[in-house]
Amino acid sequence: MYDNVEPYSTEVIYPAKYDTISAKIGFERVELDLMKAGRIPSKQISMGKSTKTVIEYDGKQVVIDSLVSWINVPDLKQPKLYRIKVYTVDQYDNKSVPQEIAVIPFTSGDWDNLVVASPRVLTSPNAAVIDWPSALSSILLEYRSVDYEYTDKDGKKITGNKGANPRIFAANLNAGEQFNIQLSYNVIPKVNGTTILDSLKIETSLNINMPTSSTVFNPAEQDILAANGVTVFTSEGVSSYRKLVFPVHTNTLQDLFYFPNIEELDLTGGDIFDLKTISYNRNNISKVIGGGDYLPFIRKVSPISDANAQTMVDLLNLGIIKKVKYVPNSLGIDHLLRPFDEAGVIEWVTTPDESLIPMNFFLDGKIQDATAWALDLVNPATSYPAGTNIVNPIKATLKGKNGSFIFVLPKEYRFNIAEYKYLKFKVYMPAKSTYNGIYGPYQRIWPRFMNYTWAFNTESSFGQEYWAPDANAFRISDENLEKWTDVTVDLSNLIDRHNRVVVINIGGEPTLTFSLPATDMVYYFSNFRFAK
Repeated sequence: MYDNVEPYSTEVIYPAKYDTISAKIGFERVELDLMKAGRIPSKQISMGKSTKTVIEYDGKQVVIDSLVSWINVPDLKQPKLYRIKVYTVDQYDNKSVPQEIAVIPFTSGDWDNLVVASPRVLTSPNAAVIDWPSALSSILLEYRSVDYEYTDKDGKKITGNKGANPRIFAANLNAGEQFNIQLSYNVIPKVNGTTILDSLKIETSLNINMPTSSTVFNPAEQDILAANGVTVFTSEGVSSYRKLVFPVHTNTLQDLFYFPNIEELDLTGGDIFDLKTISYNRNNISKVIGGGDYLPFIRKVSPISDANAQTMVDLLNLGIIKKVKYVPNSLGIDHLLRPFDEAGVIEWVTTPDESLIPMNFFLDGKIQDATAWALDLVNPATSYPAGTNIVNPIKATLKGKNGSFIFVLPKEYRFNIAEYKYLKFKVYMPAKSTYNGIYGPYQRIWPRFMNYTWAFNTESSFGQEYWAPDANAFRISDENLEKWTDVTVDLSNLIDRHNRVVVINIGGEPTLTFSLPATDMVYYFSNFRFAK
């Protein structure tokens, strides 16, 4: 019998092996996946005679008394290449064919080289704002949050945590002294652009030399503060101010940070600020547009950013600001103010159901095209057909194929469509006999909306967001000729646009060879207004 088995006495028996190996890097460790089926419980693994798992690396051997789909290999503290073998053994210690992988773990040396972007610091004598204008995540790490700790002037320890877009408002500090704040960044390092398994903390200390009450600050909105009467730009110089007024074209509220006793904000412009103006001079048309009191159909062309309004939010949270007067949607910061509704500190200005467009926004269409857009305009009309409640009548006699006039806001503003969803006006059109022959299209009015007229394409930073209804949508019916007729334009399409120009065109720019009619084609318009 032994003679029969002798030829096989040197045969090697290989139990079943793991079918793959891949590594995920952690901090001073790696996790190895060993099965294509994924991470499954040991009781679900069947590999013939194999009973144990063996890991070998760096002269060490670790034996696991079961079969596993993945393993954690810890204590890889050296910044070097580790070659790791994983195999199975059966009850007679026969070894399977090993799976082998080479890995370099993330170690303390790599951690020490991680750097987080430095913060921006804004200081007043008794407070500091710390924020990070640039992204904290980078090719080397993924930022998750930052913990902070400091002691205020009363000896109270203040702690907190900030997540995405962190901003720390530290108040009640000692003027003229050094302020220390401990920062602990929670990050996940990256290797070759991929995050590792473990999050780590990067700890640093930030020392800030606090100014005194006589230290001059550089305001972001100096002209606005000067209009409020500020002449000395120091904390001491503005300490008596309890109220500030800001116009709708304000770009930032960060200057509030320097006013230690501010309690009230008026964000409507109040009686201090007029609207901005814009001057036009082209094709023998010269006019200054805008100025005058704020009107509720006007809003800032682009919202104040959350970052530029954050100082106001900080002061509201601290209970320092006790009242804010605000026209809905005017500055685009409604979402920042709503959380303070319950506290009763926000005065939402009630806007009227309709807001009339005054004639300081009216512009002759010849400014765009002196020939095709020509109308003989009388504004205000010295005589006009009788009607009920006629306000701001305009007489327009057609002189060009595309006769038009314009309402335009200065470039700092756009229409407040979130508040006013309709444009309304009255029109009085001539008799039916006027529209014989080629003049048939001129029985319609075509309103168009844009960011700028084409001759003034530098007036908008948002490109041209043009919209117009169908040219036939506002054809005046025969029975409504020779009488004042109400026109309503639904502006829902403009809600997210930066439109600040309305062109009122007669005829819808028809394709035809135009010649002046034998009898003047005279139109009357009135009561241009935005409505809810």
